[in-house]
Amino acid sequence: MTSERWAQIGITTQFLIVVRTLAEIFRLRHIDGPNFSAAVAMPYVAGDLIAVCFCWIGVTLYFFRRYTLSAWIALATVAILLAYKIAVIGW
Repeated sequence: MTSERWAQIGITTQFLIVVRTLAEIFRLRHIDGPNFSAAVAMPYVAGDLIAVCFCWIGVTLYFFRRYTLSAWIALATVAILLAYKIAVIGW
């Protein structure tokens, strides 16, 4: 597999992370019902902003043909978001 293909897989993974994080807010709203508040969703919104920024960086690097760096950014995104989830949201 080429570095370009790894970058494409990484960007796709980052996009799926963004969609999954946004879907988590709707899941929380469904489970909490009338007790749902913006304060409950804020850690997920912050995590999604982190994912969106890294996705933007990865796509920008891909367009500048920095495929290897784009793939590493995708890997770093997963590690950073996992650390964020454990530290802020909890396991």
